[in-house]
Amino acid sequence: MYSLFSSDIQKLNTLYNRPQFSFVFLYGRYGTGKTQLVREFCKGKPALFFTAQEMLPSRALETFHREVVHSLHPAKKPAPFTNWTQAFSYISDISFTHRLIFVLDEFQYLMQRDPSFAEAFTYAVHHSFPTGKIFLIVTSSAPAYAKGLMEAPVTPPFEAVTARARLERVPFYTCQPYFSGYTPIEQLTLYGITGGLPANLLLLDPKRTADENIISAFFHRDSPLLFLPQTWLHRELREISTYNLLLEIIANDCARLADIAAAADIGTNKCAKYLNVLIDLGLLKKEFPAAGDVQKKVRYIFSDHMMRFWYRFVFPNISSILFNRGERIYTEYVKPQLYTYLRPVFESVCADYLERLAAAKQTPFAYHHTGSWWCGGTKREPFFRIPLVAADETHTVLGACHCDTTPADTVYLENLLRPLKPFGNRKRYCCIFSVSGFTQPLTKAATDTGNVWLIGLEDMV
Repeated sequence: MYSLFSSDIQKLNTLYNRPQFSFVFLYGRYGTGKTQLVREFCKGKPALFFTAQEMLPSRALETFHREVVHSLHPAKKPAPFTNWTQAFSYISDISFTHRLIFVLDEFQYLMQRDPSFAEAFTYAVHHSFPTGKIFLIVTSSAPAYAKGLMEAPVTPPFEAVTARARLERVPFYTCQPYFSGYTPIEQLTLYGITGGLPANLLLLDPKRTADENIISAFFHRDSPLLFLPQTWLHRELREISTYNLLLEIIANDCARLADIAAAADIGTNKCAKYLNVLIDLGLLKKEFPAAGDVQKKVRYIFSDHMMRFWYRFVFPNISSILFNRGERIYTEYVKPQLYTYLRPVFESVCADYLERLAAAKQTPFAYHHTGSWWCGGTKREPFFRIPLVAADETHTVLGACHCDTTPADTVYLENLLRPLKPFGNRKRYCCIFSVSGFTQPLTKAATDTGNVWLIGLEDMV
């Protein structure tokens, strides 16, 4: 059976097959599939899975005891645990005879709010668990908490971590089994509106059309993603109205700090602080040009395509959706703008494709990262941007991404071949991606020029 997590499960199994104590830390914001990954990994293996929640410490201990009884089916039911030290000792004793997976899902709720849990857990990691055969997995969807641990890796008990992994979006090519039966542009659309997040991909129904899936996920009053972004942000942030405003502005293609601050009527310094919080949450990222004076040209963009879709199309129309006008909103307002929305999605898919080619040694030179480059944007100089740039000291790949209903024409090649100061001394390769094919003149020009690759969306699926 196909799984989005095949490679991750393989890595976990490698650790699991070692007899000694292992401590794995998985983190990533909601929707990245941490819980689903762990559940798939645990299939057919002795496992205790406990999801921490916001509850009183005494209630959490009672719930944990109940889960021990239900999951492990001990021959002799243990007496209720009076403290976490006792609970962890019981788990350690069980693991003396056989390998046991012990999962603490969203464990930050206990670590942050119950000092007795934190103390007992730290002691167990250093003393009790290593004496048995426990395979410990802890997960967290609290970005700020996980970031703090990553910046201070010696913080007890995390200096004992065997392996750690941040779960993010799934690459487009990995999702293909979920998109079978859809056209390439429909596949790109579904990938774009789900953000490539496993939790959202699992909402897709292959029996529905692409439009029906989008409407079902976002544009019905009972849609699973109608309020989810707000629910998550309310858990992580205060001043939610300000953050909503900033995210809506950026979702509508405003990217420069000065422009964002002006649109929100907030001072630039204060605005930058808000934006840094959203970066820490994994919603935004700073984009720097691949060459030139990078600090002065920073752009703020979404790192999550689903959230960009939500703030662009769903958030301003929630009232209409709740009054059963969601399907009309999608048909008359959203769908005509999908190609425009998909352009950054397509660029990210093309970047992944170029990096895959390099990893497979199918490129004329080695590179490890793709970025973009831009200039202008002033009254004296119009804005000009190259979506994809990959380079070493002597070579460069410049890429254009055409996301429209008409075929890509020669203007893309002309733009990639124009004199550009940062890349003037390097051997240049041009790569043009298109969701709707290429004109005959462009095809001929690419052949005549040489070192030009034309890649259709269908070539990447």
